[in-house]
Amino acid sequence: MHCLQCGFVDNAKGGIMSIKAQRGFSLLEVLVSMLVIMFGLLGIAGMQMLAVNNTETARYNTMATIFASNMAAKMQGNKAYWGTPPNSVSVDGPTVTGGPASTSADCFATSCGPSAMAYYDLKNWGQSLLGSVNGTVAAQGLPGGYAAITCSSASSPAVCTLIIYWTEKNIALTTPTAVASAAVGPLASGTSSTHNYQTLVSIQP
Repeated sequence: MHCLQCGFVDNAKGGIMSIKAQRGFSLLEVLVSMLVIMFGLLGIAGMQMLAVNNTETARYNTMATIFASNMAAKMQGNKAYWGTPPNSVSVDGPTVTGGPASTSADCFATSCGPSAMAYYDLKNWGQSLLGSVNGTVAAQGLPGGYAAITCSSASSPAVCTLIIYWTEKNIALTTPTAVASAAVGPLASGTSSTHNYQTLVSIQP
């Protein structure tokens, strides 16, 4: 039996339920459902950010592998210089320290000796790490990319350790507390951390 004027309606078991109370209960269900969905979407957004960050990290690792393989091939191709290599070489953009003597020779256009070729390769490789050649952006590089090469000629063949460094910004789901900041703080969202890729290069005589 319905009593629309008095605002009541018979339920399935013969009881009486207020129409106004029934409407209020439905609205509360909708609000709770929306709240649950919002929390779920926030979680998905965080996971998506982490997925993008991990994809970017994998991309940089792949690029570092390609850069290292490229320089390793150049070193093995210039046995006259790298067969008795210097102890350590640092490469930061076009600046080469501790390696072959600086030269302005363009070894792509003219013939160069072993030392000049090594310097030319290192200088252009260092610029490529940053995504530029001769100061002009030419390709995708590594953010803040630089490299260090340490060699030992005591053994035969000579062996060099090539390490490429770059900087990445971190993304995390949570911000570390003050207690955990010493251990976790460097990996908090928005902070930067230095990554590296290392490989060994053997220069056969």
